[in-house]
Amino acid sequence: MPDLGVVVEKMIGAGDCVTVHMTFTGHFSGDFGNRTGKGQPIRLIATDLLKLDNGQITDNRHIEDNLALFQDMELAKVGP
Repeated sequence: MPDLGVVVEKMIGAGDCVTVHMTFTGHFSGDFGNRTGKGQPIRLIATDLLKLDNGQITDNRHIEDNLALFQDMELAKVGP
């Protein structure tokens, strides 16, 4: 996805933790495994839960919607 972009939708800080919710968009025009993209639009949401210590990230929990990504890439199908 050479044109991959990200928008930070929401960022919340509480104490030594920060939560960042993002939307990634682009077009699948490269290769993934044995699949070659046809320029399909891609939209992926992700959330990072970060812990900070002295201004440094010490822990990161990353959650993303891979099913939606694989559906956009035509690698997964839901339903009949």
